[in-house]
Amino acid sequence: TVTTAASRPMVRGEKRIGGLSVRAPFRADGGEAGSPGGAGDRLPAMLSYPDFWCQVVRWGVSGVAAVAAAITLPAAAQTATTTAASGPLPAEVEAALARARLPRDALSVVVVDAQGGRTPPRLAHRAQVPVNPASVMKLVTTYAALEQLGPAYVWNTPVYLQGTVQDGSLRGNVYIQGQGDPKLVMERLWLLMRRLQGQGIQVIVGDIVLDRSAFEVPDHDPARFDGEPLRPYNAAPDALLVNYKSSVMTFVPDVAAGLARIQYDPPLAGVQRQATVALAAPGTECGDWRGGLRAELGDPVKVAFQGVYPASCGERVWPVAAADPRTFAVRALEGMWRDLGGKLTGSVRDGKVPPGLKPAFVVTSPALAEVVRDVNKYSNNVMAQQ
Repeated sequence: TVTTAASRPMVRGEKRIGGLSVRAPFRADGGEAGSPGGAGDRLPAMLSYPDFWCQVVRWGVSGVAAVAAAITLPAAAQTATTTAASGPLPAEVEAALARARLPRDALSVVVVDAQGGRTPPRLAHRAQVPVNPASVMKLVTTYAALEQLGPAYVWNTPVYLQGTVQDGSLRGNVYIQGQGDPKLVMERLWLLMRRLQGQGIQVIVGDIVLDRSAFEVPDHDPARFDGEPLRPYNAAPDALLVNYKSSVMTFVPDVAAGLARIQYDPPLAGVQRQATVALAAPGTECGDWRGGLRAELGDPVKVAFQGVYPASCGERVWPVAAADPRTFAVRALEGMWRDLGGKLTGSVRDGKVPPGLKPAFVVTSPALAEVVRDVNKYSNNVMAQQ
């Protein structure tokens, strides 16, 4: 397991959660200050050069864990770190830093035996320099979750039926009550809809009502942190968080046809999406393929591309946050229902489950232990906030 910290100097401060002592800047409201965290596109925002971190990982394999200096190490490990000389970095890491045009003091890393003990660190570079912990703070969040809730904890999403089912039609409303499931991704949304059809329902003569009242989330500006509102890591929590409020565009080049086909997941009702894009001239390097597409993604009801896609890129995936996060779940639920052949005479809207109504079935999340792995491995901001 490897975690890293962005090495911006910070003001010293300390908080203790359980048995873990953490030096980090905290806002007055108790939140983390200035951490960009990770992107929903499976790469932390600061990891613009994945080959660099791969070198760190390769150097620290064989049962070791790299822990950033933002976290106070256990006493034995900390003693060893303090006494260890901050020797030269491995040549591969030095080369990766040079390629990324990053100075050596942009990195703080400790590689120690994951089983503890007094073995000196395999690598200790600027280990005692206070830095902005960035996404390493997710270790605190997930540690607290495991301690307070336990590794077997799950989130339930109950589904209610109001009305009667006859000849494949529900004459009434479907209610889906969000209770904070951080991993209601497209595949699990598909299973939810299949279970709904398993109730004998193909036509809903009424509405699908989304109950998000379990959370009171303040207004959120996805552009506030870094001016990148379409980056998945800037999505806000939601009691009914569907697919991290993000879509995934998959580009598959067809050289014979001179175009790249585009697959969009999940399906979104009421959104026009361009199905193909022209290929770039033969021999064009992959390079900044996203920039070359000249994507127009700011319109909540339309996705278009004015550029071209290099065939040399092969198949590529581009995750994008919703241009209008407030309507994403509505569009995704209706889109998935219709994609499965379901019919809806009404609409998908927000509302509350009527008192006294009992769930027809409940969709259960993966256990917290699995969610924690996703949060930390992929540095998923919105899952951590959930």
